[in-house]
Amino acid sequence: MSGASPESVAAYPEIIVVLGGGMLPDGVPAPATLARARAAADLARAHAEAAIICSGSHGVGRKPRRSEAASMADLIGAEGIERGRIFLEEQSRDTIGNAVYVAERYLSAIPPRRVYVVTSPFHLERSVETFRLVLGPAWETRGIASEPAPDDADRAKHEPRFLEQTRAFLAGIAPGEVTRIGAKLRERH
Repeated sequence: MSGASPESVAAYPEIIVVLGGGMLPDGVPAPATLARARAAADLARAHAEAAIICSGSHGVGRKPRRSEAASMADLIGAEGIERGRIFLEEQSRDTIGNAVYVAERYLSAIPPRRVYVVTSPFHLERSVETFRLVLGPAWETRGIASEPAPDDADRAKHEPRFLEQTRAFLAGIAPGEVTRIGAKLRERH
């Protein structure tokens, strides 16, 4: 995996951010995480000039030995994507955290550009809206859906509530105010 500096990411005209979809109790990537990594690899092949940021520590439960981000990076690399294009964000445990930690670590210090957010179909609306609110309007944010995973239908049942909670959390903060959103996120944890 490539270095963690924003300057390294700045060299790429487009950015692909793939969001973790959980880890199983035995430390293996959940089906959603695997599907998202495959979709990110496909997108990376089609956008050879894009950096890939794998985002996610783990979802619910105990922290596994390897993060969602590291597991996805391995899968994307195994799909033939050059490892030097792959960057890790391993702190986040939810969608707001994905957007905040990716922005803080890699994006807030570089000029805006197109960002593709790769996630499960059921999670796409909330993910794109969250990244747009965190990054602000100067960043062109597009969503890319992975193939559905077997548990997507069950997880989708919670999306309306999670979207409402996300909007409530970000209410009153102007889009692009990464520092304020990051401070609020740390207060919550």
